[in-house]
Amino acid sequence: MPPPQIPPGPLHDLKAALYRRYLQAGPPTLDEIHAQVETLAEDLGAFLARTDATGDDVEELADGQVGAVPSRDTIRRVLGGAALPPGRQDTVAVGVALALLAGESRPDVVAEEIRRGWDRAAVAAPAEVAPALPSGGSRRFFDHLLEYHNEKFAGRNGEVRTILDYIDRHDCGYLFVDGLSGYGKTSLLAVLVRQQPGFLYHFISQRYKTAGGAFDPTQLNDLLSNLCEQLEPHRAAPRGGRALTTRFLEVVAADRGRPTVLVLDAIDEVDRHPSFLFGLLPKRLPKNLFILLSARSQGNRSYLSEVGLAPDDIGLRVTLSGLDADAVRDLLLHYAGTAGAALGERAGFVDNLWEVSAGDPFYLRFLVEDVEHGRLTPENIRRTPSGLSPYLDEQFAQLHRSADSDLHSDVLGLILVADGPLHRSDLLRMVDGLTGGKLDQVVRDVQRFLLRTGEEEYTFCHNRFKEYFLEKM
Repeated sequence: MPPPQIPPGPLHDLKAALYRRYLQAGPPTLDEIHAQVETLAEDLGAFLARTDATGDDVEELADGQVGAVPSRDTIRRVLGGAALPPGRQDTVAVGVALALLAGESRPDVVAEEIRRGWDRAAVAAPAEVAPALPSGGSRRFFDHLLEYHNEKFAGRNGEVRTILDYIDRHDCGYLFVDGLSGYGKTSLLAVLVRQQPGFLYHFISQRYKTAGGAFDPTQLNDLLSNLCEQLEPHRAAPRGGRALTTRFLEVVAADRGRPTVLVLDAIDEVDRHPSFLFGLLPKRLPKNLFILLSARSQGNRSYLSEVGLAPDDIGLRVTLSGLDADAVRDLLLHYAGTAGAALGERAGFVDNLWEVSAGDPFYLRFLVEDVEHGRLTPENIRRTPSGLSPYLDEQFAQLHRSADSDLHSDVLGLILVADGPLHRSDLLRMVDGLTGGKLDQVVRDVQRFLLRTGEEEYTFCHNRFKEYFLEKM
């Protein structure tokens, strides 16, 4: 098996470490490597006794089922493929198996080396991780969404690995991510498509549509044309109507020569009943097609029925819960500047921040910003409100004490009821007494709660803000 040709960088280093041990081990055949990985899965206790390895990836091999062992094709891709191996667990298992076949005395050290190498490659520049598949140009409309949701992300590495492992070990299937509003579904999928540039995607977001714009992610024609462009990049998609729907049904039913992952975020944001997606997603997917859906949790009711699917149609369901203290520490260490890096090493502060936030990812984003800018410190954290609504009450009470409080209320009220982002010129025209300079000041005062979707267009950065304001009005 020849080594993959990869430019210098984290992915090159990971592949080089694996291939070096492959050569040192013989090189062994795929059957020999597969047999050694099976031994790890079936005799985990003996392996731990010999090596003192305690890594999560090795523990995940403990179920002893044949399905948990990477296939020979997966092993071939881990060693010889030019892209990042999608399963970190499988990559570590192959690395440890090669270390044992090569007679290395500390495979636990190898496991940690491969684990860290995979993590570094996963967060590297997308162009370095894997070449992107040809895709339609409509994907560029989501660039600002991807940038926003990749800014501060932590605590979901396990969910990312679970999704990639499922795709790597199956030949097709539906995956479903759900969770409470603000618990990071869109962020998880945005990070995932950045890590895996070959994934196809569409984000159904009310916050990113523009009235009268060239692309509206909440409309059926724009959704179908975007997906058809990506699924069949070398064939022009019909402009709309029945022809476009028929084309989508054709391409989504066709077997594919290589694994293809289509990410469809926020299917619950289709603001029609019944959903226009009903009947467009086949119960059984063709070979090599995976569709990853997301929606808000709705108690005992599943949104899947709105798109013509049932829980039994889903091969993997990932429900996002609150973040744990380790994720809070990671956010402080990497996304809260020098102040956060120092406080991330203080267990008491991390625990207090976790208790205040209750692990709510959306609330944590703002608390981490407060730490970064010196507004939240060990001295005042005990006075920080527990829960997002009391926190917002406090934030907007401060705004109401300013000289421009009426302008704040007018601008935010218009953004609240607007059908999509509002342009700067619309705000200046609709608010009496609002000048360009005063609007700039209002935007600076509330910018952390807004999303700037164009050069001069504003909307709320999340539905939870709209829900908060609707309760207060």
